[in-house]
Amino acid sequence: MKSIFDKCKFGDLTLKSRIIRTGLWESQQCDLDAIYERYEKIASSGVGLITSELYSLYPKDKFTEHSFKMDNINFMTMARKLAEITHSYDVPILGQVEFIKFNRGIDLDIAVNDLTIEDIRKIQSDIIEAAQKLQVAGFDGIQLSVGNNFFLSKFINPYYNQRDDDYGGNVFNRMRMVLELVKVMKDNLDLHVSVKVNTFDERKDGFDANESLEACKLLEKVGVDSIQITRPLSPLYFTKKLSGEDELVDYATKLIDSVDVPVIVGGGFDNMMHMNELLNNTNIEFLSMYRPFVSQGDFLKQWEANGEGESRCLKCNNCYRTKTSTCYHFD
Repeated sequence: MKSIFDKCKFGDLTLKSRIIRTGLWESQQCDLDAIYERYEKIASSGVGLITSELYSLYPKDKFTEHSFKMDNINFMTMARKLAEITHSYDVPILGQVEFIKFNRGIDLDIAVNDLTIEDIRKIQSDIIEAAQKLQVAGFDGIQLSVGNNFFLSKFINPYYNQRDDDYGGNVFNRMRMVLELVKVMKDNLDLHVSVKVNTFDERKDGFDANESLEACKLLEKVGVDSIQITRPLSPLYFTKKLSGEDELVDYATKLIDSVDVPVIVGGGFDNMMHMNELLNNTNIEFLSMYRPFVSQGDFLKQWEANGEGESRCLKCNNCYRTKTSTCYHFD
């Protein structure tokens, strides 16, 4: 019988459980000790892998106010300390690097179709530089978002991408920028490269499940180490009143049969019994959680000790909407 607390291999990493903590917003940029305390609680809880909060690639991006900027004078200090904390509990850590807008000098928010080849190379080199910083800081890997509503998810989406060059058209061409980027990182850096991909896009003529499967197969071919599946505005789908879990699980089982790299599945999970049932009744191996760790960083300790448990998170989505790394109800 599989359990969320199984020790297991995750590509080139060894995990002490099947639970991946996914970060999002960082509202404590000015209080490094508070960040360290939060990560210590999470790392000591029995979690298998930690994905950091968003690290902002560009200083004038949409979410820089709610994320730690990679050009912040304290970034490397903070990153080194987080790697030290998580590794002291034998927990690997990935840095989540994202951006919404690409600015070219005084030209702000350049659209996908208006990027020059020089712009594409600039984005690729900026992400590679970010990955180098993470490696120097001692992180085990990088997670790159080609999902949710971040810039790269738009680049691969036919709803946004109508380019008529080598970076537009079919799925391979729309994925080309990301594929080139992953290959360079795998060839030159000693990092686990994880990519977050949308299962589909709700827009008409947008990125659909078949294209998503094709994109993930291409990522595997260029050396990606793991894939996390998501969807735009994902926390809003997984509430007490509305659940998109069945749809996500159906897609995940197809993807897992199609690729030979670990696949991380999220979906508003908050109950140990339900999660163990999912592990034992499907081919899913790794489950991600976001809001439960905001509500209570070390809840997994209680679950493992009791052999059961349910998160106290109310799924109110206040942390998501207000872009905070702390809980409105319990902090």
